[in-house]
Amino acid sequence: MREVRVSRLVVDKIADLESYLIDDLKLSEEAALRRSRRMREYVQAFSCAVDYPLCRFKKWRILGYRCAVFEKDWIFAYEIFEDGVIVRDMSHTSILTE
Repeated sequence: MREVRVSRLVVDKIADLESYLIDDLKLSEEAALRRSRRMREYVQAFSCAVDYPLCRFKKWRILGYRCAVFEKDWIFAYEIFEDGVIVRDMSHTSILTE
């Protein structure tokens, strides 16, 4: 199994998403925390042999990032190294352009 490291950027974006779901969308705190927990568990699952292709989104492809889709709406960009995986960024699919 590989070590998975999650960048501060991704950690902050997930926290911002929690706040948005609770404050703006008026989702219950329990539901928002459940969703963010699933996201965190998803990226930790990268410790298994996940080797998705390079991202189709130019801004990440030129950096050599691979992309994994979470629940059809969120994309995580990550790099594979000999020692493990670093999850570099995340975005909602509606924001990204090819």
